[in-house]
Amino acid sequence: MSEQPINKRYFDLIVTIVNIGKASRVLEEAKKQGVTGGTITLAHGTVSSGLLRKLGLMEVRKEVLFMVSDRMFTNDAIDHLNETFKLNEPNKGIIFSVPLSNILGTQGQRFDLHETDPIEDATHELFFSIVPNGVGDDVVDAVRSIGASGGTILHGLGAFAETVTKVFGIEINSERDIVLNLVDKAIADQVEETLTTNINYQDRDSGILFSMDAHHVRGIYQKKK
Repeated sequence: MSEQPINKRYFDLIVTIVNIGKASRVLEEAKKQGVTGGTITLAHGTVSSGLLRKLGLMEVRKEVLFMVSDRMFTNDAIDHLNETFKLNEPNKGIIFSVPLSNILGTQGQRFDLHETDPIEDATHELFFSIVPNGVGDDVVDAVRSIGASGGTILHGLGAFAETVTKVFGIEINSERDIVLNLVDKAIADQVEETLTTNINYQDRDSGILFSMDAHHVRGIYQKKK
């Protein structure tokens, strides 16, 4: 088997978080800007209104759209989607991009993206927390406690979710909460410290925390003081 040719191009992962039923329209518009496809998953966002939280309305259903984009299309695609779906208005959605390091696609092309990637400095940082089912709300509350916005929670399964273990008659499964927190770079260190202090990531099967740079961020609504 011959080696696959290495092509010198740069790519981003565009992530869009919108209200339920909107992601397919976002993908349709993104394709007009050169993005070739995407993957949609269900999630739920958290409610910041104190009144709604007191009433027990803690979350709103969301869709998360993941799209791989050639760098030459990323900025125009994000600007177009931001304008089309008015993401800078409150409660409309969030969009940002993450630079990719390696791609191997279905068409047999391989892209190795090295440290020569001329990406500009990131303005935000995206934190991923993968924690046991139910702990995702604690992650959101911890981030919110230092003044950052809430987060988006996806639900997943551990690698051995099909095997249910019983200990003393109690069923233990491996359902997981996957929490996305997008924060300003200025408070990224504080967010990391708060999460590691308040959430258990140390014990076996307790959770994983990692972060990555986020670029071209739109939809982070700042209230006027």
